[in-house]
Amino acid sequence: MPMTHVSMRSGKPAAYRTAVLEGIHETLHMSLGVHPQAFFMTVSEHDDANFHVNTTYPHTRSSDVLLVQITLTAGRSAQDKQRFYEHLVARLARHPGVKPADVFINLIEVASENWSAGNGLAGRNPSPAADGPTAAAAS
Repeated sequence: MPMTHVSMRSGKPAAYRTAVLEGIHETLHMSLGVHPQAFFMTVSEHDDANFHVNTTYPHTRSSDVLLVQITLTAGRSAQDKQRFYEHLVARLARHPGVKPADVFINLIEVASENWSAGNGLAGRNPSPAADGPTAAAAS
């Protein structure tokens, strides 16, 4: 259940931002086996004064660079991650037309116990029983 954040310069239309997020999610699902309903994603837009990105190191890139940071549960191989990177830049190049050099990706892997998707439960625990401690605390 990854958590994705994309930073970009201000000014792109909503359809572009949506296409970026949908492209990332689709690629996470197809390349890394992420559940199709596990999308928790944000976009932050920044004006020029608040967005400093080198456009010549280590690749030449445009000012339309996307900084993509994805936190996910640890356990994927280096080959899986490389496949994800390649598929993501290809997908975003097709739609919405992002140049491959403009996709800067950072994966942050964490142990399963470092997640709580809700109800105060760590990791991939099932939902608490209706009469469990969490239900009692909520009433």
